[in-house]
Amino acid sequence: MTVKITNLKDSGGETKSYLVFGNTKTGKTMLATTLPAGKVLLINTENNIDSIEGADINKADCYNVADFTSVLDMVIANGKSDHWVFIDSITDIVQKMFNEIFSKEKDGRQGYQKFELRYIELMDKIKSLPCNVVCIAQQGLVKDETTGGMIAAPVLTWAKLQTNLPYRFSAVLAAKIIKDKDGKDVHVIQCHPCPQYAVGVRTKYGEPNPLGGYEKPNLLDIHNKVIGITKQPTKGD
Repeated sequence: MTVKITNLKDSGGETKSYLVFGNTKTGKTMLATTLPAGKVLLINTENNIDSIEGADINKADCYNVADFTSVLDMVIANGKSDHWVFIDSITDIVQKMFNEIFSKEKDGRQGYQKFELRYIELMDKIKSLPCNVVCIAQQGLVKDETTGGMIAAPVLTWAKLQTNLPYRFSAVLAAKIIKDKDGKDVHVIQCHPCPQYAVGVRTKYGEPNPLGGYEKPNLLDIHNKVIGITKQPTKGD
């Protein structure tokens, strides 16, 4: 038997995966700058990173699925658990996969079967990365499985896969712009679900959700709360 059996009470559980969706210009890409400098690998599929030019972030341009997969393999080989992979965006790379398959496959049924298998393989590879992962997704309206109404959620090319996507992450968060008490626009991350937004976080066993309904757009702070690290107060706090 080659399978190792462990006990969950011995698991640190500090490596997490985050899916962040939102409308355009809500600060999704900027979130990469809130992670530890020099320890972030941005996998750029959209070539839409003007807002973070000059930041201390390593970048890999991947405009096709083969390049994207090869970078994931490189990360797996390096095995740096304290690093971050920031994928911008999962919506785009899955669309590229869809286009590549259907540019060759003329049988629609066969095409969708191949697409689903390759999607599962890709998401399994992302899930197996030995580091923290952030996937950016575009926002759209999807049908709520419980109420039948339409809610804001991350979108993919095929509705079947779109429904499956959030289950693959430790937390699903929404980048938003809301009005403060003075009527000014404020960037926030919505962390608790509501009738309009499908978001949430998997909490530690026996513990409540450590995140507020809205958090400041700082992924490292959010991550530290999720894994149970309390920020030490500094002088002036």
